Amino acid sequence: MGVEEAKRIVMETFANTARRLGQSELVGYIYGALFLSNEPLSLSEIAEITGYSVSHVSSAMRVLEGVGLVQRIKKPGDRRAYFVATKNFSEWRSSAFYEKILRDIDETRKNLKTALEKLEGEHSEEAEKIRKKLEIALKRNDVARRLLTLIMNFKSEEELLELLEECLSKGKKK
Repeated sequence: MGVEEAKRIVMETFANTARRLGQSELVGYIYGALFLSNEPLSLSEIAEITGYSVSHVSSAMRVLEGVGLVQRIKKPGDRRAYFVATKNFSEWRSSAFYEKILRDIDETRKNLKTALEKLEGEHSEEAEKIRKKLEIALKRNDVARRLLTLIMNFKSEEELLELLEECLSKGKKK
């Protein structure tokens, strides 16, 4: 009972993450199933685990492959495609997922700067309030970009976790 409950929690967590990122919950369920599996899974096996049809699983799998979160493999002597979750942090890091977030950060920065430029020559109280909000948003945007770039440039998950733990420890001492 405990193992099945733990698996359910993990799969629900990935499904909720997928929803928050604007994807179908099935994308999360599939990734969860692959993440938990010790062996590559076929489309029909994934469909059985998730309770969705093979056609739905196949469509969602294209999304996961497109962002680099799953990899298609072949087994010798078997014509079916099998899939594994990208578990290696460096593979995940280099996936299109992070690139998409980075593009969003850059697009936001561009739009915030354009809005700030539109305020040039404006000296009203409202313009000043908006200008301050835009400047704060630009600083936050810069921090987000720097953090994401830092994460993407780490060679291993262990190195990143060590650095984060060190930073958190220093923060607690203050």
